[in-house]
Amino acid sequence: MAYDYISRGKAKENGYTNTRVFKMFGVSSTGYYNYVSRREDRDGKQAAKEMDESHVIQCFKKIIKTLGFVPGKRTFRRHMFRRFNYNISVSRASGIMKKMQITAQLPKKDAYKGQATHHHECMAKPNLVNRNFKLGVRQVILTDITYIHYGYSRTPAYMCAFKDAYTTEILGHYVSGRMDVSLVQKAFNNMMENHKDEFPKNLEVYCHSDQGSQYLSTSFKQLLNENDFIQSMSRRGNSQDNAPMESFFGRMKTEVIDIIARCGDIDTVRRLIDGYINMHNNERYQDTLAALSPSEFYTYKVTGQYPLDNYYGVKASELMPLDKIIEAKLEMQEKRKQLRKERQKINEQQSRLLRNAGDIIMRDMKKMKDENRKWVKQQELVENQLKKISEIIEKISKALNFYFHEATAEVKKLLKDPLNWKNYPELDYYKDLDALY
Repeated sequence: MAYDYISRGKAKENGYTNTRVFKMFGVSSTGYYNYVSRREDRDGKQAAKEMDESHVIQCFKKIIKTLGFVPGKRTFRRHMFRRFNYNISVSRASGIMKKMQITAQLPKKDAYKGQATHHHECMAKPNLVNRNFKLGVRQVILTDITYIHYGYSRTPAYMCAFKDAYTTEILGHYVSGRMDVSLVQKAFNNMMENHKDEFPKNLEVYCHSDQGSQYLSTSFKQLLNENDFIQSMSRRGNSQDNAPMESFFGRMKTEVIDIIARCGDIDTVRRLIDGYINMHNNERYQDTLAALSPSEFYTYKVTGQYPLDNYYGVKASELMPLDKIIEAKLEMQEKRKQLRKERQKINEQQSRLLRNAGDIIMRDMKKMKDENRKWVKQQELVENQLKKISEIIEKISKALNFYFHEATAEVKKLLKDPLNWKNYPELDYYKDLDALY
């Protein structure tokens, strides 16, 4: 009712202020203005919010269509920034997914694992990598074999891949209908054809796999020796020793296994896998890779130049150099060290006070003197205030005597208007009241 009364101009016609209207209708000013804000927002911010949410949903649909599967909330976030230049939080991405009633496709355990290992432990190579996957760019190459099914009859096919553990880039792969040594050799040769010059010449390069018979074959060992690779193998029954490779296959199957099943022949499977690997290397933006794709991250580590013009909307030139950050951290550590020393000194002084009665008495005396000075100052202020009040009371007494005993009826009539008081010195006490307060 208050809103209608004000908005229709009735309050203005009757000369009422908004505050007066609020009292008339029994509403608070805060409640009124909140109501006005909500009412005006019906076609404003709320509509803009709904439009923005609709835009995000359409972008999510495009991402799903491009990838061919439903990714997780973090993947949605990265693609929104890289493809649509749109910043979205992980929690909001999760909320949009709930609204769209979609869930990320999660990887399942590979039922094939453990069936193609070598029969004797003594033939296996030692675990030289020992889960040190971040040794350096192109220094730890992981490899593994997985199976996939395609076609109406679920024909089995086998895929071997070689992955740089540092950049997560798939360097070489091959898909075959037979799981033999040639599968591994072709995948290895594919890697060397495209990336041979990228391996460091003066550092050790490891090729790490499980204890599969293909990797223990004489021909594959010879292939590694010819290219200066050091062979490393996971311990039997320890899939975590080759976790990044297992993770890649798990994610791949989760995302494209249903599409692979619709392939009519192995050539189609190969082309589909080629496209997926290309997407992984060039479009799978990862937070652990500085929000870059694996191939971009490799370029960044080799050249030292960040491939993007900005980092989540901030230009790279605006970011602090690493040496400045290190210098600031060292300076902060030094300040903390000095602060600890000062605290230690204070603690020692307090401890010493507890042992020395004379120091305690002197400390208490200092405290009381400080307290005394504070109250003496307060006392002076109170005395000055009381003196002023007494003087004003005396002036008011004289004003009362003037009004009731000396002022004429005509003067009393004039004094009804406070503006006339200034003409009578007997009533100038009000000036002292203003000065007092």
